[in-house]
Amino acid sequence: MGHIEKAARHRPGEAAGGPGMDLGVVGCTDAVEVGRGGFGVVYRAWQPDFHRWVAVKVLAADWHGPSRARFERELKTLGRLSDHPHIVTLHQAGRTVAGNPYLLMAYEEGGSLADRLAATDGSGAEVAEPRWVAAVAGGIAVAGALETAHRAGVLHRDVKPGNILISPYGEPKLADFGLARPRTEVPDAGRRRVTASVPHAAPEVLRGEPASVTSDVYALASTVLHWIRGTPAFTGHSEADLLRRIAADPVPDLRPDGVPEAVCAALERAMAKDATQRQPTVAAFAEELRQAQRAAGEPATPFVLGAETGAVPAGEPTRPRFSLAARRAALAPDLTATVARPTRVPGRVLARAVGALVAGVSVLVAAGSAATPPAGELAVPVELTVGEHEVHAASDEHAVTVRNAGGREVRLTRVAPAGPHGGDLEITGEGCTARELAPGQRCEVRVVFTPQGPGARTPLLAMTVADRARPLTVRVVGAGRLRPASRDDAPPGRCYDDAFQVGPSAYGHAGGLRGLSVKQYWSPTCRAAMAYAWVWKQYRDTAMPGGGTWLVDLVVRPAAGGSGARQRAQGQPHELWTMPLTAGDGCTVATATVTHRLTGESMTATTEPYCG
Repeated sequence: MGHIEKAARHRPGEAAGGPGMDLGVVGCTDAVEVGRGGFGVVYRAWQPDFHRWVAVKVLAADWHGPSRARFERELKTLGRLSDHPHIVTLHQAGRTVAGNPYLLMAYEEGGSLADRLAATDGSGAEVAEPRWVAAVAGGIAVAGALETAHRAGVLHRDVKPGNILISPYGEPKLADFGLARPRTEVPDAGRRRVTASVPHAAPEVLRGEPASVTSDVYALASTVLHWIRGTPAFTGHSEADLLRRIAADPVPDLRPDGVPEAVCAALERAMAKDATQRQPTVAAFAEELRQAQRAAGEPATPFVLGAETGAVPAGEPTRPRFSLAARRAALAPDLTATVARPTRVPGRVLARAVGALVAGVSVLVAAGSAATPPAGELAVPVELTVGEHEVHAASDEHAVTVRNAGGREVRLTRVAPAGPHGGDLEITGEGCTARELAPGQRCEVRVVFTPQGPGARTPLLAMTVADRARPLTVRVVGAGRLRPASRDDAPPGRCYDDAFQVGPSAYGHAGGLRGLSVKQYWSPTCRAAMAYAWVWKQYRDTAMPGGGTWLVDLVVRPAAGGSGARQRAQGQPHELWTMPLTAGDGCTVATATVTHRLTGESMTATTEPYCG
């Protein structure tokens, strides 16, 4: 299953593609996937008894794992708050026939704010009034919902355009409380995990500090600014660059675009790097926006607060250890990243890039002590610790410094990976073999670690020295872990629950840039293979203008030939899953093809065979 184009407002049986699927939810028919939430798949379904469309969010992960606490938290939060006019309405909850928990909510046919911004090239509305007018009014409406949650003792922690839905009447509604937490909850100080939508997360949250009321204020202001501007406040050519900009760059000045001074001042204060400089509450931020409306001659938008519901009950579930699927490679506007902060991190690591911010997101630890060399020899680290990474996923680049600690010139003739796990190491650059090293001089070898299997991995970096029989070696210490299908938001189902990626991802290119990736997953329980495809944002941004659409054709099949499990989606999909294919004793491959419907141009990627 994958994201498909937004459904039209027809009744069951009227769709060109015929009826949808049966979710196993009593009273719901004709379900079609319309998106993916933080931890589940979202479907649009028809309720014939009420003659209405509803949204059904089905839990996609292990019900007995940490996702259970998250599901129960979202259920309780929405149950307490969904009577607010600007919070999505919860109708019921339960389990499907297959046993998957679900939430049944109002279906907002206007889609999300993110959808609207993308469809209207950032304007969010096809009207003559300035963009800031609608954005500020919508921000105040959502502020009422957010302040209501805060007064009920709940932090949202994921305010962004993708989590603001638009009702059929054009009203914004705050959605997806899957990351919400009680305000009084104390994070685990030993090993803190931070899950955040990076472009709209406050700097202190990205540093690993606990979320707060003022971090929600920041996220709402960032969303309003995105609404006005059409793009996030901060963008970057890489994740590290984006994090550096969030930490250091000033808030974009909207005054040259005709945005009133008072609106700009309110946004800039709410997005201050120092949380103590922001408005102390969402209500205070909303009041500044309302005053700016009046000063500009606009009517002040009502600030609606819900009934007081009291603090979070003492029995609320505590914070589980979980991670959202992070689309780090794509770096989409709603990019999600998980920040892991170990109890102790060497200080020299934190000094890299922009200090704690970038180092907090990096999982690299460049550590090790230099060997004591004999006279006339080279000094190299004994070990380089690179941490744990998903199998077939590359680490960031590491540098190994080589120093001539002797009293004569020394020349390196070759630098290469070695050892049983040598295939895990790639040399991305080195300046050691091009020249002789004079006494005291240094050179550097840059490497990337990509584990080819799970468990402990110890590749060697071997350096051959002229006139020396045995090479110097640096022991690289790392580990690999299997990538579960849940990291790519796999659909509900027994075969997906224990599936893990096998073999490296394959890539398709368009215009010289990566535009497509395809992965093959394997379920030991079902002895079945399945395929997953992801259409990169840089392709979507190029293909979407002018109403451009594309077809994704994804198949997992026997490597020797024959039919397999195929799934297609058209419109503007960006990801897709196949059904499981029982593999037997043979090998399987996964192939994805993306074809632009207007130009006919296509790109294809095929994985290496996997023999389970």
